[in-house]
Amino acid sequence: MTVQQHLVQVTKESAAEFFRYAATVPEEKLDWAPLELGQSVLSMCREIAATPGWGLDVMLATQRTDEERQAAFAQMQSWTTITQCQEEFEKRFALWAPYVEALPDTQLTETRWLPFNGGRDHTYLEMLEYPRWNCTYHLGQVAYIQTLYGDKELH
Repeated sequence: MTVQQHLVQVTKESAAEFFRYAATVPEEKLDWAPLELGQSVLSMCREIAATPGWGLDVMLATQRTDEERQAAFAQMQSWTTITQCQEEFEKRFALWAPYVEALPDTQLTETRWLPFNGGRDHTYLEMLEYPRWNCTYHLGQVAYIQTLYGDKELH
């Protein structure tokens, strides 16, 4: 198994785990944000759904206009269920995964300057890791929200 195949596999697994946890959140809690400060579970689901597309855009250096970004945000707001968000994730993952698997090993150490993390050069390997990392990061937040409303089960 190549590193690229491994990243595709673990990203798919991380997303499945994220959506499995999110699916157990009661509907009346999906829009709840602790202390009105953090993201709601539904907001995180929307973000995870878009993440493979964002990851692909970053690697391809796709430039979006303000209008395109606003339209994409409006589209995300139209995703109102966990199931719909998971379906949207799968659509974007289906475009991201073949790109990742076809990326040559020689490109993994190449870099692009990105404004993230204070602005620095990021390797393609780091960029490939972003969708999996984001799923895992938000999984922890969903699990924490669940404990706040009393759900202590491992899902």
